[in-house]
Amino acid sequence: MKEFYTRSITAIAYATVILLPLFYSEYLFYTIGFICSLILVFEFIKLISNYNHKFFSRDTGKSNFILYMTFPLYISLFILSKNQIFEIVFLITIVLTNVVLGFSLIKNKLFSYSILKNRFIGHFYLVGSLVIFFSLPNIFGEYNPYIVFSFLSLIWISDSAAYVFGVTFGKRPLFKTVSPKKSIEGFIGGLSFAIMLSIIFSFYLSLNITLLQWIILGLLTGCTGTLGDLVQSQFKREAGVKDSGNLLPGHGGLYDRMDSIIFAAPIIYLTLTIFNYVS
Repeated sequence: MKEFYTRSITAIAYATVILLPLFYSEYLFYTIGFICSLILVFEFIKLISNYNHKFFSRDTGKSNFILYMTFPLYISLFILSKNQIFEIVFLITIVLTNVVLGFSLIKNKLFSYSILKNRFIGHFYLVGSLVIFFSLPNIFGEYNPYIVFSFLSLIWISDSAAYVFGVTFGKRPLFKTVSPKKSIEGFIGGLSFAIMLSIIFSFYLSLNITLLQWIILGLLTGCTGTLGDLVQSQFKREAGVKDSGNLLPGHGGLYDRMDSIIFAAPIIYLTLTIFNYVS
């Protein structure tokens, strides 16, 4: 029970830190995003540095420095660039990176580090996805906090419902070798609640998104969010650690809390871009 209260208080505080700047000021939201991203990059580097095999090359310090410095560069290019071709190529590259990671997980194989080098994973899976997530409010040309609010709400309700359904009804493991506690029943419960919330959003949020498109977004968010959680669990499993950090009591590191968001954001951004193009 104590752990439940700890997790709940931490989750509320975490949500407050994200949502208050989101609605208060565009630039404050970007500032919070930049700080969170630096923490996430640090936790990711620390996590993959714990691997038994050599994930980093000999120039470890240089790799870390490049990983940190490319984040503000990506922000500048993605947010300030008016080149639509650059945006699409950048977005598709990140989506394909996440697809490869998801495919490796589903095939139950260890990530091939001879192909997916540290710079590739760090720059696109983590750094690129973070840039896209914090660019979501401006996806339709002007700052709209409700785009991020709806996305986060779908992620959070999917995670929460999956946890409750998994604890209450979970019997069949979803990916036992990666995350034994996650169950098929929990996944179905989380996905169902994400779809239900997306239907509610279709009636109350004016984002020029149809009911069918909202349902698709709910479905994609529930699926990719769960997949992102499992991908991060695979990283932790290979590193031999339980959590990516200890910043958030009851949750572990910030990476543990944002793993679903990181993986799902590029897919949702691409989907919204397609919806906007065909509408």
